[in-house]
Amino acid sequence: MGHDASKVLMGATQSSIREIDNRKGSIAAGLIVRLKSDDTISIASADGNPLGVSLGKDLSDIGRTAIARKGLKIPVLLTAEFTPTKGAQVHFSDTTGKAIASGAGATGMNAVYVSGVLTGVLEDGTTADVALIDFPGGL
Repeated sequence: MGHDASKVLMGATQSSIREIDNRKGSIAAGLIVRLKSDDTISIASADGNPLGVSLGKDLSDIGRTAIARKGLKIPVLLTAEFTPTKGAQVHFSDTTGKAIASGAGATGMNAVYVSGVLTGVLEDGTTADVALIDFPGGL
């Protein structure tokens, strides 16, 4: 089986330039992670400030989520029908945690797109539309 550059394994970064942390809780790979006031994690903007992008289940498999706090070529899930533009600012949905076009219900972050739409392979083997983003200074 050959390498397919159009497919991205969710939870994996395509660059070694990254800062990874983990928190108790479970958030699917490719979604924004926010820190709630009770120190738990969420995807909703009403719950708190952004920590980073979820890389999914921590490798220790003890009910923790791995989070890219800074990094290059980090995969994010896209909302349906959204096509990002390379170099454009990244916005996340205030409710779903997915990358979305700017506008109502979206919060802009200190990140830019470095790819167009790619096919992401999720943990369960299904696929979804994703893009790669850079945020070397954190979100």
